[in-house]
Parts: sequence; C-alpha cells; structure tokens
Amino acid sequence: MRVLNSLADPRVGGPQLRALTVARGLRDRGIETVFHVPDGDDAFERMATDADFEVVRPGPSQMRPPPNLLANARFAARFLPSVARLASTIERREIDVVHPSMTLALPAAIAAWRTDTPLAWFFNDTGTPWPLDRVAARLARATADEIALAADAVGDYFFEEPVATQTVYPPVDIDEFDPSTVTADEAALREELGVGEDVPIVGTVGNVNPVKGHEYLLRAIARVRDRVGPVVVPIVGKLLESRREYADRLRRLRARLDLEDVVRFLGHRSDVPALLSAFDVFVLPSVTEACPIAVLEAMAMESAIVATRVGGVPEQLEDGTHGWLVPPTDPPALATAIENALASPAERRRRGTAARRRAVAAFSVEQCVDRHRDLYEAARESRTRRPTEPVRT
Repeated sequence: MRVLNSLADPRVGGPQLRALTVARGLRDRGIETVFHVPDGDDAFERMATDADFEVVRPGPSQMRPPPNLLANARFAARFLPSVARLASTIERREIDVVHPSMTLALPAAIAAWRTDTPLAWFFNDTGTPWPLDRVAARLARATADEIALAADAVGDYFFEEPVATQTVYPPVDIDEFDPSTVTADEAALREELGVGEDVPIVGTVGNVNPVKGHEYLLRAIARVRDRVGPVVVPIVGKLLESRREYADRLRRLRARLDLEDVVRFLGHRSDVPALLSAFDVFVLPSVTEACPIAVLEAMAMESAIVATRVGGVPEQLEDGTHGWLVPPTDPPALATAIENALASPAERRRRGTAARRRAVAAFSVEQCVDRHRDLYEAARESRTRRPTEPVRT
C-alpha cells in the first residue's frame, strides 16, 4: 500500500515528527508513505529524505480565517492548479490512500475525489474558526471514506450531528521518554537557571503561541511566588517569528509582575526528556488543544502534571489519578493546583507513576501505527462499497 500524507506546514514540529515516526512504523508493516508538503522551509524534507521517504513539493496552499483576505485570495487563485498537481501526483505515484494531516484539506479532498482514490481525512485541532469548521465538516462528510480524529473532543468540535469516525491519538516514544533510562542533570539545569536546590522548578514545554496560554501561567506563578515563596519557571519552546508580538507581550507582562528572575525563556531544546525529569511540576496552561504531545511526553516521564481541561487533555489523563486538571484561562485555579502539587511530593510521585502506566498502555508508537494501518485499510474497504457521487459543499 502507498499512502500520500499531505502536510500543512513544511517546518519541523510536532505534527511533522509524528508523521515521520508513524511512517517508519508503517514501513515495517508494508505500507509506504509519500509526503506532500508546501513550499518554504526545507528542514522536514531533509529529515524525510534522509530516512529514504519520497517528498513531493509544492504541497497545497491553505485556507485562512476570513479576516486574512490576501491569504485567501492567493488560496483561491492557486486552488485549481493545486488540485490538478495533487491529482497528478496521486496518479503518477500510484497512491492507494490519500491522508491529509490537517483539517482544512480541501485540495486533497477534491484531488482524491477526482482520481477516485480512498480518502482518510484527519481532523486535528479545536481552533478552526467559523465558517471554515463547518465547510471542512460538510466536505469531509461528502467525500471522506474515513474520518479520523486526534481526540474525541475534536469530533465534538466539528460535527454537530453524529458521524462515523476513528480516533487516532498521537503517539509518544515510551523508550525515548523513559525515566528509568533518561539521565536528568538537575544540577546543570539549576546552574543554568541560577537557582539553588531548594527552589521548585515549574516548567512548561510548547512553542510560544497564544493558544498555549503562557500569560495565564505567568499570572498564576505570581500568585504561587507570593504565597509559597521562590520558584523558577523555564518555558521551553521556539520563539516563532510569526508570534513575535505575543512573545513581546509576555515579556512586558513578566516585567509588570516582577517575574524577570522567575520566568526564563529557554527557546527550542533537544533535551526535553531530561528537562521533564528535572521539573518538579510540568504545566500545560493552554486555552485550546486537540491531543497535545507535550502532555504525553510528560506522562511518559512520570512528571507531576498540572494541565487545563481543554480539547482531548481529559482523554489523556484523569484528574486526581494521573495529574491535576483545571479550567482554562483561570490563573487562580492554576496557581492552586500548582501549589497543591508542590506541597505533596508523595502525591506527585503517585500520579506520575500512574501517568506513565497510562502512556504505555494507550499512547505508544506501536499502537498509533496500528491505528493508522487500520484507518487506511478501512478507507480502502469503504471506497469499494461507496457509490461515486458528486461533491456537495
């Protein structure tokens, strides 16, 4: 079987790394992946080709929320040529299943329909605005042979009426993120942060992006510091050029809250397992999510997790069993949960151990690869039973 995985972004990030990890596992099961990516950054293309995967460019342009008039004008102008190129790629590469790894997959959906190729459409966010969410949902119902969700919550967000779907949770590498083998150089991290052994480390991992809710973490930490005492907060993640205004806003907030010696922006790091092992508490303060990889990595590392109850996070971990869950955009609740976690080392260890067990049982790479294989086989079987119909949007 040959699968065309159409990606929305050429840069290396969580979705791209997940797709490459799954592609390696699928290859062992006799399924070969061809990646279709947009023009731009070449980093992911290099990674994929180094792993002997074929990469086809340019990929499809993307629809944007309605206020982005110029971007959507470009999308409209390039739509038909993009569909034609993608249909040609499907035919020339003898693709068996088209798998768009993004919600707004209109070019891929139309190209699959034109070439009568099974379509497994993957919905992976809970932030697509109206009316694009309704457009994507209606087109998926009309054209997709299988609809996959990154979490059950994603289906609740997009589909007002019941629709047949498969939930394909993202994976975590339980061998790479294994506290029994990862060497945590906590002393080196404390030296880097300039704090002593008695100062708790409350860290987070994720690109500096408004959906990650870093401002709510800063406001919560100001409360924690005032009530508990000294604390240090490393923020691990890329400072994206496209989000520079948000990063500047966070720095101004940090100064207003007198947190400049508390909150540290560490940027992108390649030692995330070791950092998670050194954190006393891991925090995910997001305002919207599908099924965040950072939470799965923290679960695998037996971290004490405080997270907001958004998207698929409650599907990943249970409050009181695997971590602490709080409402989003609520600094007081976030601060209280962090304080409770810091106050009980034994409870942190208990919930962290339970979180690792759940990550191994439900979110391993092997299970994710198996779900992808089942998804593709189901899409092919559905196409053989499905009459050819015109697309209605």
